Amino acid sequence: MVDDKKQSALVERLNTHLRKTARQLIQFDTLDETLLFLVNSFWKQFSCDYVSIILLEGERLYKKVAKGKGDSFEAIFPLNRTGCSSRFLESPVWCYDIIKADERCPFYESIEAERFATWFTVPIKEQDSDSYGVCLIGFRSFVPLFEDANKLFVEFGKDIVSAIGLAMNKQKEKKKMEGMAWLQENVYLGSSLEKLVGSAVERAGKGTEAEAACIYLYDEAKGCFVLHPVAYGTVNLPTVIKVEHNYRLHEYFPYLDRHGDSEITVPLIVHLKTVGVLHVWKKQHQRFTEEDAELLYLISSHVSVLIENARLYKNEQESKSRLAKFMEHQKELVKQTLVGEGFQEITSSLSQMMERTVILFDRFVRPMVFAPIDAPDHVIQSMAQKAAAENKAIRKSSGMELWFSAEDGRELGLFPIRGGGELLGYLGIQIQKDDVDAVLHMTLNHALNVYATQFIKQKLILDAKDQVKESFLNQLFVPHIQDKERVIQYANLFKLNVFEPHKVAIISFSFAESMEKESDLMEIEAKKTLIWERFREHLSRHYPGIVASRKEGLFILIVQDQKGREEQLDWERVYHQLKKITLSHEKRGKIYIGISSSTQKIDDFYRCYKEALQALKIAESRFQHKGFIDFDSLGSYIVLSNLQDPMIAELFIDNYLGPLLKYGKGKGKELFDTLRAYLVMNGNLKDTSEHLFIHRSSLKYRLERISELLKVDLEDAEERFNLMLAYKLHDFYRL
Repeated sequence: MVDDKKQSALVERLNTHLRKTARQLIQFDTLDETLLFLVNSFWKQFSCDYVSIILLEGERLYKKVAKGKGDSFEAIFPLNRTGCSSRFLESPVWCYDIIKADERCPFYESIEAERFATWFTVPIKEQDSDSYGVCLIGFRSFVPLFEDANKLFVEFGKDIVSAIGLAMNKQKEKKKMEGMAWLQENVYLGSSLEKLVGSAVERAGKGTEAEAACIYLYDEAKGCFVLHPVAYGTVNLPTVIKVEHNYRLHEYFPYLDRHGDSEITVPLIVHLKTVGVLHVWKKQHQRFTEEDAELLYLISSHVSVLIENARLYKNEQESKSRLAKFMEHQKELVKQTLVGEGFQEITSSLSQMMERTVILFDRFVRPMVFAPIDAPDHVIQSMAQKAAAENKAIRKSSGMELWFSAEDGRELGLFPIRGGGELLGYLGIQIQKDDVDAVLHMTLNHALNVYATQFIKQKLILDAKDQVKESFLNQLFVPHIQDKERVIQYANLFKLNVFEPHKVAIISFSFAESMEKESDLMEIEAKKTLIWERFREHLSRHYPGIVASRKEGLFILIVQDQKGREEQLDWERVYHQLKKITLSHEKRGKIYIGISSSTQKIDDFYRCYKEALQALKIAESRFQHKGFIDFDSLGSYIVLSNLQDPMIAELFIDNYLGPLLKYGKGKGKELFDTLRAYLVMNGNLKDTSEHLFIHRSSLKYRLERISELLKVDLEDAEERFNLMLAYKLHDFYRL
């Protein structure tokens, strides 16, 4: 045992050393310097074998500085606070103190594992305050300890706390000053948004020794936070965070205004309005301190206004740029109306300008022109079909725009095209509704005006052409043409050689009675006009030689007769093509075509016009299943349905008996009488030859000649009936 006098001297020496050490601690500016001096001081004064300082950060203990060998002890850090008994954090502990069972924690067991002969711990805390941590001093060989030293170490622990607090404040202020200096050098008014964000996240990341940092900026128009592409470190976060009805930021950023965790979010506020957030995170086992949070708030307060100003400036520049592009687009679209004859050029130009898929619909919501951009055909077709399916609701709507959604989430905006107070069509744009801003609305409004102009322009051109054609037809389809030279000049305009054989066809449409009752006459007439326009487009593309026009409400075709040539028009094929177009516009619609015989001279066009009308009537009443009929194949139907019209009888006689009556060299009368006798004798060769006093072989020769001239089969009962009817009419009208 050491006597009391010697013990008092050692205590006094220890007290003097601790006081001196405490006074020296306050001269250091950083925490690391303070702790290192403290460890070296203990090491030198007590000649110990191991000394370390453990600090509490959040809910974990970290070894901050140590001297000597203590592998088993150091291996447990970082250590959860629950792994260290509160006795070590609140009061000094000596190696020969009694440690209760509930105090035998991993911290104590790791000290035991080092097998120190003597050891003691000093809590780093002030009176009635939370503990900052603990200091461990160990000896490999036995060293006597004095009970009175216990109080000295408690007081010294308080001094350490003060020194640590002072060092941390100095370090904090220094970091603040460095941060301010760095921000002033790198972040200033006039910097670009990218530079401001880049500088802010870099300083936030490096200043807090974080793994990564980024900034979300709030987009008021879309109601969401958007991740700015400039970041510090590797960022794997959502690009967009949608703000729903709940405007509490904690719902979207759970680490807002929190330190002591591995993540922290600091708001960027300008005039009490949140314009964005700064989000920073460390590795999982690391935590943000209050000092880190203060630095981040310093950065936030300094850059918030600058970022908001830079963003407003950038938006202003982008708006000016977009307005400049809008003016260019306006010129381009206007140019297309001047140089282009259709809608394809305008639609393609608009699609390229907006970088969106564009679909032009007619006034019945049927697609006319497609200009796809990054949209599969089935998606475009699906959008077009969805719009067409809602055509009645769309046409009744008085709104300026309508929106439809496709299966894959794409949206289609439908904008009515109006001109002169009349609905002309619809412009469909594949675009998300939220993406349509003020500048885009200006572009769309201008495009709608351009389309309206083009619709009206085409209508005027077509009306002008139709007026010329109608004037031409009114002068061509008359019993006696007064000014043939003028008619020939008109015909040249339409590349129609009236001196070559032609046929006249007349087309009619009919809709189901239920449809005609549901719709007004104006709507039915508009639909017929639309179908006729589609007919003309189809015919001009596939049969460029056909002249198509209207006369007194009738739809008329003039077709060159290529009889006997490969180019002969296949009327059955034409009928089915036009029928397909009709059904695409009206599922209950029907189409009929009446076709005349062939003209031989310019004066025959009137006759052919009448023939086509007659054939059309027969087709509508007798040949509904077929839908079209040629006048030459009508036979007696023509006369029987128009007994009151002498002209029809004349046409019928000329059609069936004309070749015989016109046959030259005096043989026409002979063949004419032979055919009459053959018909009267019901086709009996013996009776006919006896009646004419000619040999049977001579009769057969005459009948073969007659069949060749008339191009009929005399064995056909229907043809014999038509021929007999022609003789009866000849006797009635010409004798």
